[in-house]
Amino acid sequence: MGLFIFILLLLLGWGINLLSSLQGDLGPIRKGNEIFILITGEVKNPGVYVSDREPCLKELIARAGGLVHLPWRGKADKYLYLTQGTSVHISSENGYMEVSTGSIPAAYKVTLKVPISLNTATQEELETIPDIGPSLAKKIINYRSLYGPFETVEEIKSVRGMGKLRYLKIEHYIGT
Repeated sequence: MGLFIFILLLLLGWGINLLSSLQGDLGPIRKGNEIFILITGEVKNPGVYVSDREPCLKELIARAGGLVHLPWRGKADKYLYLTQGTSVHISSENGYMEVSTGSIPAAYKVTLKVPISLNTATQEELETIPDIGPSLAKKIINYRSLYGPFETVEEIKSVRGMGKLRYLKIEHYIGT
């Protein structure tokens, strides 16, 4: 019996050592401070790109495989830095590159855990947050209209219908 336990411990130690040596091949552990940017339009590989810092437009386009049949001409600032949750659309007008920016759709934000701003979100955006339905979304907007912008995320607890448990479920989906 002692020999069996010894062999079992030896195999367990070998397995743990093997898994820890493979960590380098699995990639870095997520730090939680990734920047998510959505790029669409005249790029070879549109989609959501992750960065550990705010990328400039030129870097993002390069990561998306470059421009499709479109030279870099026009008024677009190559070194425009893009912040968390930005959506970039590249289009062409008369052979010139047009860049429009906005916020990524709320469904992307919820999936990627990019905080949705309580101060600017529409009812539809608030409804994408798990456990917030149409009624509570309206109450959040009404509260914002009556009392002004939320100073802190915790202030949402003052909205009627927002209990402690619901707040704990949604706190990582919201920001100010």
